[in-house]
Amino acid sequence: MPSSTTARRRTAPANPDAARGSFRRGLLAGAGVVLGLVLLAGLVAVLVTAARTASTDPTRRLADRIRAQDAARNTQQAKALTAQARDLATRLAPVLRQMEAAMPHEGRTAQPAGAAEAGRWKEMTSTAVAALAHPPSGDTGYNVARSSFAAAVRALDSAVDSYRLALGAPPSLAKRLTAAAASQRDQGVDVWSIGATELDVVDLDAGLGHQHVFLQVTPDGQALTPDDQPEGSGSR
Repeated sequence: MPSSTTARRRTAPANPDAARGSFRRGLLAGAGVVLGLVLLAGLVAVLVTAARTASTDPTRRLADRIRAQDAARNTQQAKALTAQARDLATRLAPVLRQMEAAMPHEGRTAQPAGAAEAGRWKEMTSTAVAALAHPPSGDTGYNVARSSFAAAVRALDSAVDSYRLALGAPPSLAKRLTAAAASQRDQGVDVWSIGATELDVVDLDAGLGHQHVFLQVTPDGQALTPDDQPEGSGSR
């Protein structure tokens, strides 16, 4: 009977090639699982991105449409206000020249206006006040420009009222009223220049180029003046 030692010697050793094959198969299987998980994660990411895009596209389109509508409105309002301000500036010019003669700045001799002439001033300034009342709302620049023009013509209208009161007042009171009228006139011109400067910026932003609608009067040193860019330059 063979000994246990002999039996152990006769046992066939394990096949090394088979072991290596089993290891490779396990390794490949693990790699396949990892690759599958990576692909699955990528697919999930694609689906999530697609879902997000689908949900945000309508919002983006709506925002783009609103911006386009606002831009069109801003351009239309800028055109309308520029035309209106230019027309009013042209019609106010002779009134302001006559007011300058009646209430000149320092160094010039006054040429007082009569009641009839002052009455014509009142007709024009009242028309300007009514034209700029109840403005439509727009963007900030438009609102600032139009509000400045409206405040300016109200100041000019008050200047005319003060001057008309001075015509029938005692000399001492007439002097004070005339000085008040001159100050109100200057305030109106100064405030108009703020509106004209802001409107120039609004017109540039709207693609209309430089538009200068300043009042052509003798300045008191406080009014803003137009830049030196040619009219309409910078349009697109």
